Amino acid sequence: MAITVPASGAPAERKRGLRGARRRETLEAWIILTPILLYFSIFFLFPVIANFYISFTRWNGIRGRPEWIGLTNYLRYFRPPYTMIITNTLLFAGFVLVFQTALAFLIAVLLNQEVRGRGLYRALFYVPTLTAAAVTAQVAFAFISPYDGVLNAALKMLGQNIVIWTINANWMRAFIIIYSIWRGVGGPIVLFLAALQGIHREVYEAAMVDGASGWDMLWYITAPLLKPMVIFVMITGMIGSFQIFEAVLLMSGGGPANRTNVMLLQIYNDAFVNTNMGLASAGSMVMAILLLGFSITNMRIMSRGQVAKD
Repeated sequence: MAITVPASGAPAERKRGLRGARRRETLEAWIILTPILLYFSIFFLFPVIANFYISFTRWNGIRGRPEWIGLTNYLRYFRPPYTMIITNTLLFAGFVLVFQTALAFLIAVLLNQEVRGRGLYRALFYVPTLTAAAVTAQVAFAFISPYDGVLNAALKMLGQNIVIWTINANWMRAFIIIYSIWRGVGGPIVLFLAALQGIHREVYEAAMVDGASGWDMLWYITAPLLKPMVIFVMITGMIGSFQIFEAVLLMSGGGPANRTNVMLLQIYNDAFVNTNMGLASAGSMVMAILLLGFSITNMRIMSRGQVAKD
């Protein structure tokens, strides 16, 4: 009986074919990714690298070449008025983040109940988020306008003297915080509502059978199950709170005496009013570092609590 011996070159040819197929797949993958990588490089990677370089230079952004000055721009943020501007930004971000997250959570819990007109209430809370910030800021300023504002009109009707709200730093800070919470609370409400829809009713029914009260179910069931969403809302809320701009620009202009000025407005002024691109770039890098630090700290604190619970 004749025995057929396979050709010795067959395994080698098969390996070469596999290598060729892998190379073709790799090439196809790079062809597919090239537009995305170009878009990412042009609109994100290159601007970040350029901004980092410019932050160490003095340049007006219009003509001439950037002049290297080292850490001078960064050291400016350790002296007034930039120390006050950073303090204002942290103050606004802290108050807005805490009160907005807590308020959104409570409103979402209420809107998750079977209440009449629930869809209308959800839409009303989300409308300010969809409206342009410049429009909502102008509407808010109509309440505190020095002479023809709603609040001063009410004071006149009550026989009281009008108040020039815009020259009182404490009042302006309070107005900006209240406006920011009102405009931004719609987004977290929607996110919390989506997370609440994922909690099965059987969990609450079992707790009610065991005699749990409404507060017990909120504290021991709803809050722990929403912890991942709380982390997400707090991180995105911190980023949004640092980006307060239109309210300060249109309502106070950063005054009086920089008492309501924030980093984003100062970056805008340094870049386009004072034509100091180097200082503006340094401000954006400082702001990015602060945001990164707060985000990492928040994630580690929340995850540590989750690990301890597990």
